[in-house]
Amino acid sequence: MVSNLLIDRLVNILREKDFNIAAQELENITDLDSFGSENFLHDIILERWVYRPEDVPFTFARDIWQSSSKVEDNRALLKEVLQYPIADINRAKINDFLWVAEKDFSAAKSAEKYYRAHVESTEGFDFNFMAINRLVFLAKKLSSKETDDTIRKKLLIKVMDQYDNEDHGRILYLIQTAMYEKVDTDYLIQYTEKILNTYDDQSYDFYIIGEFCDVLEQLYYTKNKWQKKRCVSEPKLIEIRRRKAQAILTAERTLNEQNAGNLMRSVHLLKDVVNILKTITGTEAERKEILKKIDAIEKKMISEMPVFSAKHDNSETVKQLIRQLEVLDKEEALCYFASFIPLPEKSRIEESVTKSADAIGFGGLFPVGILGKDGKSIAKSRPIKKSGDEIDSAAFQESVERRASEFMGYFSQIMIGNTLHYIRSKFKVEEKDIREIVENSIIVPEDRREAYVKGLMAGFSGDFLIALSILVPQVENSVRELALECGEPVYNLNEDGIEEIKTMHAVLELDGVREHLDEDFLLALKTVFCSKFGFNMRNDIAHGLLSDKQFQSFRALYTWWFILKICYMFCGKLQVENRIKVNDKLRKLFEGKNEDCVPDA
Repeated sequence: MVSNLLIDRLVNILREKDFNIAAQELENITDLDSFGSENFLHDIILERWVYRPEDVPFTFARDIWQSSSKVEDNRALLKEVLQYPIADINRAKINDFLWVAEKDFSAAKSAEKYYRAHVESTEGFDFNFMAINRLVFLAKKLSSKETDDTIRKKLLIKVMDQYDNEDHGRILYLIQTAMYEKVDTDYLIQYTEKILNTYDDQSYDFYIIGEFCDVLEQLYYTKNKWQKKRCVSEPKLIEIRRRKAQAILTAERTLNEQNAGNLMRSVHLLKDVVNILKTITGTEAERKEILKKIDAIEKKMISEMPVFSAKHDNSETVKQLIRQLEVLDKEEALCYFASFIPLPEKSRIEESVTKSADAIGFGGLFPVGILGKDGKSIAKSRPIKKSGDEIDSAAFQESVERRASEFMGYFSQIMIGNTLHYIRSKFKVEEKDIREIVENSIIVPEDRREAYVKGLMAGFSGDFLIALSILVPQVENSVRELALECGEPVYNLNEDGIEEIKTMHAVLELDGVREHLDEDFLLALKTVFCSKFGFNMRNDIAHGLLSDKQFQSFRALYTWWFILKICYMFCGKLQVENRIKVNDKLRKLFEGKNEDCVPDA
């Protein structure tokens, strides 16, 4: 039974036209279903996070409503409140809530009626922004004759004229809604240009400026009935696109070039400018200058990678590598890069670890501390040898993974880095080249192909932050799919009957996976993705432990290359055919000479 005292208190509060004040007073009502300090009616009245007509309101209130054991009482309370004279906006929101939560058609009609009454009688953009969006949605949803398209246009203009230049994000959404509602194009052009003119030429808020430029361009297309095209010659469209490019360039100039992360952002922003200028005729010279700047920044990024220190002169190895690459075309060079550079051999690394322990003697008796990216201790290897020279197998595996990571760092700098640099300087790696690899690779699930393509392409452009952020989670998923193909479950059932997904490390330890995967490949997967004694990339990326600069390390480069190699390893016919072509060319290169080709990986 609804308390008359409660009804009286609510009605007195809801007579207030300012919904902010009403919502504040509703916070003191303790007799309503709530979550924490907020009750459902407070959330209904305060609702203002509706930026577009299609946005669904009252999320928090609906959660409280649906989880309540007193839905019938709550419904009766709202119905009772609606019988009294309360403010139009509050009446509209309560009815709207009953429509959204209960699909009450009559409530939807009432919500439309009172939203309209509120907008027509109320001044103030903040007070009307949510109301006009819900009014547009409900009127169209109900095919309303009372609030037809003419009325909607009139009210949209009314609200837009109330805009106080405080929140450009909200007015951008409202302009877009007005476009869809076919509000007068000349009015919208003048309105949008007025907003854009509030930004001077030195403004670097390129995202919002770009959004307004896109809207303005669309309005001019509509006004002049121009056919949309990628490359424009119309002076007005050129002016708009140059305005967008100028904002991006201004933002790029504000970045501190001493920061590795800012160098990456500079490249991204400058490439965006180049892509815009490509759509404007006669900008070839400008694009060339920007591309020169991009090239200089990318070289700076590479030069600032931490360098692997080796006692041996590897210049001859690099010369031989380049000599082999020079006889290959683009498809063959990609095959060489992904397939011919080998993974560390587990047997050789185990032999190396064993020799080190024997040669040093007491060295194998003491643990080695592993430091994280910020210098904190994240792991400590156990002594390889127990008493009586007995080998601790788990500690031995840890040392193998640590030694494997050292080999990987070496290969990344000497082989992988130089090969990638050659391919990028000699060929233009296009999306279609990578898509062919991804679509032929059976380890890439069909519904994950786009992620792999985008991640691999980002790596070829030198952006390993984007590349690994996309690719590492996808590799973990591919490993789970691989385990399923090996007949192993990838979920654990906990004591509460909840199925929890196994970690990547646990999946790689499954018997079926160990039996079906090559031991070198299995070691590489563990070392790169989930070993604290290796790169541990899955953990570091998942938990946000890598800084922008660390994404430009040789470890990051190796991880990206290894993912490319994984894709290529499972390409079947495509890999076989290209390996044959590469082997034939390398044999011809070395014919008559006492040299060996790079062995098959």
